[in-house]
Amino acid sequence: MKTIIALLSLALFSATSIAADSATPAAAPAGAPAGHPAMPPGGHGAAGAADMSKADAPLTQKGKVLSVVDAKQFTYIEVQDGKTTRWVASPAIAVKAGNTIRYAGGDTMPKFHSKTLNRDFTNLMFTTRVVIDK
Repeated sequence: MKTIIALLSLALFSATSIAADSATPAAAPAGAPAGHPAMPPGGHGAAGAADMSKADAPLTQKGKVLSVVDAKQFTYIEVQDGKTTRWVASPAIAVKAGNTIRYAGGDTMPKFHSKTLNRDFTNLMFTTRVVIDK
């Protein structure tokens, strides 16, 4: 009888612990701009995309810089790639209009509001790596 009670107590404790872990809200990525939504556990989406928090993420995107807005530890860059124009948020970088950059693809946040800039972006791509082409 004592064994059954001990096993039931252990099962209840385990279930409570698991429920507490799953109830903890996901945190925003470290160093994300103010207002950045929380990321799901395990990184960038359920599809299992590559971990873009690495500093050596592949530079799969390229474009010409149209405008730049610096905000604390981040730089918001308006980039044109052919006929496509998008805003990209990256760790702070000294870039200026007219530069050509390569950057790692990242998550795009629709209807993103930057509290720091008090500005709305229709779609904002977050990247961890930007390189200025020479």
